[in-house]
Amino acid sequence: MTAAHLATGTAAPIGPMAAGVFALDRRFVPVVALSALLTTTLPALAGYDTHRYEDTALETRPPVALCDEPMTVKRIRALGAYDAGWDGPESIGPTLETVKQAVAFARDLHALGDIAQPYISLANDGEINFYWDTPHLALDLGFTGTGRYSYYGRTPGGVEFADDEAELGQPLPADLIAVLRA
Repeated sequence: MTAAHLATGTAAPIGPMAAGVFALDRRFVPVVALSALLTTTLPALAGYDTHRYEDTALETRPPVALCDEPMTVKRIRALGAYDAGWDGPESIGPTLETVKQAVAFARDLHALGDIAQPYISLANDGEINFYWDTPHLALDLGFTGTGRYSYYGRTPGGVEFADDEAELGQPLPADLIAVLRA
């Protein structure tokens, strides 16, 4: 501070005290004001709907299609988000085709009505597996996105159900479905 400022107790001018850090050159005031205006443009002037985000943010219910999805489909969709490396460096995530085929199968199962619910998991090779372990049957069924699926099951009485090349859309055998309903 200068002697005059010390005597009166007033502060020195900002510019010299801050060595130009806080000083504002009057030639740049219009440029600073214009850049502030451009970066804070009102949403109404920016060309987009100001209510779009608020409307979606306040929505608490998922779309009707998602509400009606069976839990098995929701589980498959969650597994579909797994990327390579999810279970170690050699593991891979499921392909989009694998997810689509597993979802279609899950919807077909749901359409059958009262049937035992499978445990659905992801193998580290990207295969989506459906697994049932009921008092009447142990069944493993898998999708790899090839347009086919495979399954192997066995009842406590020794009856086996197996197919390594079942075509998509080909329903499970009626006697296997009957055991899943038991």
